[in-house]
Amino acid sequence: MSRSKAPRVENTNCIYCNCRSHVAVNCNSNMKGRRKILIDIGNTFMLDDNVPDFKSFPINELRFIASVYEKFQKTSLQRKMKHMYHYFEGKCMVEYLHTPIPVTLTKSRLVCELMRRWNLYARVRINHNHTKPEDEDCPICMDCMSTPYWDSYKLNWEVLATPRPQCRLFDGNIRTACGHTFCSSCWEMHLNANSKVEYKENTWHDEPTGRMIVACPMCRHKMYYVK
Repeated sequence: MSRSKAPRVENTNCIYCNCRSHVAVNCNSNMKGRRKILIDIGNTFMLDDNVPDFKSFPINELRFIASVYEKFQKTSLQRKMKHMYHYFEGKCMVEYLHTPIPVTLTKSRLVCELMRRWNLYARVRINHNHTKPEDEDCPICMDCMSTPYWDSYKLNWEVLATPRPQCRLFDGNIRTACGHTFCSSCWEMHLNANSKVEYKENTWHDEPTGRMIVACPMCRHKMYYVK
């Protein structure tokens, strides 16, 4: 009685490095020394003012860039995509940007897909490359009070305040009514050292009003607060 033979499984080469010992998801090849460069391109080309010359890349590198782009764009929470809608013409365009680029495409199609996504990001690039706020330093201690960072979900610049663990009264930076900003620790020291009780003139003697007075360290503008 003859036995039926099991179907033969053909080994396929890795689409990134052409190696037969592993599949693409397990590829750790250095891509002829260009792995880091290709990862950087996949993560940042959408925000670069000048688009890479994708036509000059071999197809395996284009596939690798497309896979990095997919990880960069992937989001598990659809609600976060709502922050992108005002940059694009419609919801379908946002969903398209989060659609993976099939690595089975021909080289010309891969180039076309990467270029199309770069073109759709035009308004985002303007916001990223030309509206970055500067680091803000405290005018008293000259330490950095806040650092801008790019929120890849909101596609906008956010400001991260530098924490001041030694400050007891204030959580973040202080902006005065006259428009000057100070770090919380310097403002707390200034408040403790220079605040005065406000008094109301009376016929016989001055009476405290229950308010405190402090002057801005920069312009001497007087401000009132209740202690």
